Order: sequence, then C-alpha cells, then structure tokens
Amino acid sequence: MRGRFSWAAAVVVVAGLAACREVPPPPVDSARGSGLNRADELLLAAANIALPPPDVKPADLPEPNSKGAQLLGQFCAQCHNLPSPAMHSATDWPSIARRMWLRMEWLPPKLGVKVPAMAERFAMLDYLTVNALRVSAANLPKGPGRETFELVCSRCHALPDPRVHSPVDWPAVFSRMQQNMERMKVAPLTRSQTSDILLYLQSTGR
Repeated sequence: MRGRFSWAAAVVVVAGLAACREVPPPPVDSARGSGLNRADELLLAAANIALPPPDVKPADLPEPNSKGAQLLGQFCAQCHNLPSPAMHSATDWPSIARRMWLRMEWLPPKLGVKVPAMAERFAMLDYLTVNALRVSAANLPKGPGRETFELVCSRCHALPDPRVHSPVDWPAVFSRMQQNMERMKVAPLTRSQTSDILLYLQSTGR
C-alpha cells in the first residue's frame, strides 16, 4: 500500500513540476507586431530598395546654395535620402517628381510631411532637369567597349554621355555605380565587362 502511494505521489510531483516549467513564448509575427500586414511589408521593402543611396550630401548637389537645391533638401529629404539630379535624365524627372508629390499629398497629416506649393514644384523640377543626367542619345562615341557599355549600363538608367566626366574621374564614378548595383541586387559585372566599360569611358571621356 505504501509503495503504491509513493508511486502515485511521485507521479503527482512530476506532473506538477512539468506544469510549472517555463513554457517558451509563441513566435512573434513581425507583421502583426508592427501593425503591418504582409502586403504593407512587401510594399515598404520594395520602396526601400528603390530609394536614393545615402552618400549624397547637400554640399554635393550642383549649385548647393541655389533655390532648387535648398528645396530638394527641404522636401525630398523628409522621407528618404537626398537624391542627386544626375540619378535620372531630364525626360524622366517630370514623371518621377509628380509621383513623389502625389505620395506626399496622400500621406496622413499626422506624419507631418510638408508638401511643396506649386511654385516650389516648378523650381524643383527646373533644377532637376537642368542638372539631370546627360544622356548620349544617338551620339554615343565609337570605341572599344561601346557594346558592353550599352548592354550593361542601360539596364538601370539612360546611357550617360561619356564626355560628362574626365578619364581621371570615371573610375570613381564607375565604382559608385557598382555600389548602387550591389544595393539594387543587380548581377555584378564580370572582370571582362568591368575592364571593357572602363576602357571605353576613359578613352571617350572629355
């Protein structure tokens, strides 16, 4: 009888200890914890990939003391890194700027994002297009590596005119573009492509 009682008591003790063990918390749903659903998270992730790189400072802008440059810092830097006018061509900037202004207008007022007035928008767009990426159009200079340059660099933007930079400056510009490609998850260049493009840019630079 005593043995049977002791065995039953042991079962009760073990069961109690098991019940008192610390139970690991359930996994946290990151989307639910942040108040965002999966669609919102995907949208934010996609927008974050397409944002301007963080290496542009106000002093790096063309004519940094001009009204257009100051408006760019005042309005565009509210939501993301400061964009460089050379990120896009003059034909691309109007649609891009309009898309940004629409987003600003649709943001909830509680976020405190200031929306530019119409006169300020005209000044910003004028500044962006005047200092935009100078594209080559049909006047791309001939030279070794031209085909590789056309194939590779047109994947992300309009082809820049090789004469916008000197042969000495092109390696630094090219390195910055490679960093942007890495950030945008674009397939890296082969060693042959890199040498062909650099050779072409330096041989045709101003």
